[in-house]
Amino acid sequence: MSTPEQPGDPAGAVRRDVSDPVGMAPLSPVGRLAATVDRLSREVRAAQAEAEGRALIELAKGVLVARLGCGPAEAARQLAELAEQSRATPLEFAVDVINQAARDRMSEVTEAFLAATAAVRTTVPEDGARD
Repeated sequence: MSTPEQPGDPAGAVRRDVSDPVGMAPLSPVGRLAATVDRLSREVRAAQAEAEGRALIELAKGVLVARLGCGPAEAARQLAELAEQSRATPLEFAVDVINQAARDRMSEVTEAFLAATAAVRTTVPEDGARD
């Protein structure tokens, strides 16, 4: 929105409202409200992404605590050092740690399932083997 000329402004000059950062036409009240809603929505999405990133880093630290048998502070230090060595951000490295732990766990579950079903197959007679 424009404001009337101020003392010291050249005759006929109109000042641009600061709510119009792009230099386009002044925004109506509805336009200003829409711009505010848009800005706040972006801020909320950014805050959510940041919180999710922190949660992933905490989860990766938990994996390292379990795998390395260390405390949370040591796990955080290890995570930071390993991320730096691999030239990844701590968040990228945390995701890699979590994904690897999930793959390892899935492998353990799959192996246990296959072993259990193999044991069942060897103890149950085939349909044609019954008397």
